[in-house]
Amino acid sequence: METLQRSEKIIAEKYRIIGKLGEGGVGITYAAVDLNSNRKVALKALSLRLTTEWKKVELFEREAKTLSGLNHPGIPRYIDYFQVDTSQDRCFYIAQQLAPGKSLAQLIENGWKPNEAQVRHIACQLLEILVYLQSLLPATIHRDIKPQNIILQKNGRVFLVDFGAVQNTYHHTVTGGSTVVGTYGYMAPEQFRGKAVLSTDLYGLGTTLLFLLTQKFPSDLPRQKQKIKFRDRVSISPEFADWLDQIIEPAIEDRFHSAKDALSALRGEQPSGINSEKMFKRSPQSRITLIDAKRWLFINIYPDRFPSKLKGFFQFIHLTCKLLLPLYLILAFFSLYLFLMHIFGESDRTFSLFEYTVADWLAKLFQLFVFISVKAVIIFIVFYALMYLCWISGCLFTRQIQISLQDIQRVKLSKIHLPLLKKSMTFCRIRAKSRNYCFGLFLPQAEKEWLVGELNNCLSKLK
Repeated sequence: METLQRSEKIIAEKYRIIGKLGEGGVGITYAAVDLNSNRKVALKALSLRLTTEWKKVELFEREAKTLSGLNHPGIPRYIDYFQVDTSQDRCFYIAQQLAPGKSLAQLIENGWKPNEAQVRHIACQLLEILVYLQSLLPATIHRDIKPQNIILQKNGRVFLVDFGAVQNTYHHTVTGGSTVVGTYGYMAPEQFRGKAVLSTDLYGLGTTLLFLLTQKFPSDLPRQKQKIKFRDRVSISPEFADWLDQIIEPAIEDRFHSAKDALSALRGEQPSGINSEKMFKRSPQSRITLIDAKRWLFINIYPDRFPSKLKGFFQFIHLTCKLLLPLYLILAFFSLYLFLMHIFGESDRTFSLFEYTVADWLAKLFQLFVFISVKAVIIFIVFYALMYLCWISGCLFTRQIQISLQDIQRVKLSKIHLPLLKKSMTFCRIRAKSRNYCFGLFLPQAEKEWLVGELNNCLSKLK
């Protein structure tokens, strides 16, 4: 991509270009000065005239939208997004806080050789950033963790930059996008198939750390069955080597599931290795808990957030429904008893079964049928109506869904039209081999999206 702007040029009457910082797959980044505040900023530019793929424009806009919602000291602060039109071109710009320092790639190129302690410190800071990104709703995946996108200050502070390849789990799983985004050598194997899960960024982090330790590109290191072999090329502790071995596992199921797990293992808070049971909970206020126990998945949905008045009303309906069926059986037996007493009582103890004609018996049986049927119809209409209400309000009660991951075929959001509410709502649907599971109708939309994304992440481990 050719240089778009020259030094000292004024952009949008607000930013003055100082020089070029770098160039990536989506846009060129310049150092600039904000003329209003006199502060240095990073100005990323994308020319519509020089762009041959509309996908780059989409990625650029997505990067701006993602950055506007991020708030972490390890991510340069978002400032502005705008476009400038000329007679020959349209340029898009993202203005961010300028991260002071040099990229890890520049430092290595200049001869820097970090030791294990320094590499561990960098790894911990980056994992803390990834923990933050993965805690968002939906979780955000950077997809391009590499030395060029990590800025290190002189005081040891780390910044993660260039979110041009960013993706969120919901967008990825629902749209089923298959665009391959990333940098060869630092890309996890699943990225070559157009997939990205939470542990995808961990692979990029692991290969970046290997670059710091070996001073070689990951693609130049020997491999065995896609696994990078590095132990004979580094001088680090066995514990750190084991941790690195797991974070760069080619198979998703053998890698750390999340940045939180990897950070805990690095700090010695838990041993390396995939736990037989993992619990994922979005936040203390979440109504959803997912438990991945080996090959089984448990989904717990709690009723904490539902309005208390409606919750009490539906709990009353729930108890009433439990009583309706036995009451109906009692009523049916009582009706039969009255019918027999009526027949035997008419003859004043001299009743004979043969005194009634066939027509009389048919009339009595018809009366019994009408008597019981009318009550049964009323009871069952009420019963099924209440059961329907309880079904659509299933999130009122603590509910656990147990399902084998092997049986799950598809997870998605579906819509249902509610005539009484005069609107459509979405709910989570799991299609399994034996049955469908539908739940989460009254969950907030963000939680539904997070849940679908997390469930698809669980499935991706088996594919």
